[in-house]
Amino acid sequence: MSVTSLKSLIKVRKTVAFRLTCWYALVFTASMFAAFVGFYIITMHGTHDITKEALFELREDFRRYFGTTMAVVAAFAGLVGWFMAKRALSGVGDVTRAATLIAKGALDSRVPLKGKNDDLDLLAEAFNSMAERIQTLIGEMREMTDSIAHDIRSAITRMRGIAEMTLLTEITKDEHQAVTANIIEQCDHLLAMTNTMLEISKAEAGLTELKLESTDLVSMVADAVDLFEPAAEDRDISITLKAPQRVAIAGDTQKLRRVFANLIDNAVKYTPDGGAVSILIEEGGHRAFVTVEDTGMGIAEPDLPHVFERFFRGERSRSTTGSGLGLSFVKVFINAHGGTITVESEPGKGSRFVVALPKNRPAQATLPKDNHPVKLT
Repeated sequence: MSVTSLKSLIKVRKTVAFRLTCWYALVFTASMFAAFVGFYIITMHGTHDITKEALFELREDFRRYFGTTMAVVAAFAGLVGWFMAKRALSGVGDVTRAATLIAKGALDSRVPLKGKNDDLDLLAEAFNSMAERIQTLIGEMREMTDSIAHDIRSAITRMRGIAEMTLLTEITKDEHQAVTANIIEQCDHLLAMTNTMLEISKAEAGLTELKLESTDLVSMVADAVDLFEPAAEDRDISITLKAPQRVAIAGDTQKLRRVFANLIDNAVKYTPDGGAVSILIEEGGHRAFVTVEDTGMGIAEPDLPHVFERFFRGERSRSTTGSGLGLSFVKVFINAHGGTITVESEPGKGSRFVVALPKNRPAQATLPKDNHPVKLT
């Protein structure tokens, strides 16, 4: 026997199919053995109408053929057991091969379904779903890494260019201060992007604890409107707020202020001069609704499912400043409060974001540990 054959036998001996075969053969052979022993005990005590000589010959024949019969039965039971075990576990091998290929980098490998709707098909479906999710997450991580690298590289390149020009040219004190302010602005942009990204990641990992308290939604949104009113007036954009006197909700005031500031900032940013932004606050049952609608450039239909993804920026929005994290922050922390956000948009006519928040204290003050990056579907 060659070394390769010996290794193959050792490998087979460690398989589940081999263990199942041994158990099947053992149980089958033990059952047959018990039947033979029972028959032998009966013959030893004698039976009616059989002479002692005939009984003695029967016992001798029984002993002579018993060993051969048991060996044949054991071998047959082993073959049947091996066939049944291999057939029953054929799907496990497919899962193993797919997992091995994925571990080697073939992320698109999947387990073929047999179409039997049995346990192995359910296992294959669950495995394929997991592999699909992993492939999606890795793709998103690569895109996010590329986006981060691009933004950081752009900011550093700008700062280096400004600093280099300052060293190579004679500038006045005022110009020097302007250059320094520009560099500080670029640094602040990088810090803000990094901090926002960390907050989103912590929230998605379930590590952010919300400081829930009773707060007035109307005054919170009004503060955000006041913040962007000067920028809107400079571009002749009207901002109108229609709301009740007060709407009390339980929420993290700091996080929700940033949520509505991001929504209003987006509305003003993507609305052309002379446009309008309208905000409506309503109550309905146990929830409060905030609608932010603008007359801006709108969102293309293919981009709608992706607007809440980190660093995603549609073709129409690439000409404006921003990191692509604002709506991701909004989505994550609205979900953390037990709320929802939806978007409707038509290119050239504007966008409409609707936020629904529970008015009472949500049962969960932190994001669940298994929370995944959220997308609009």
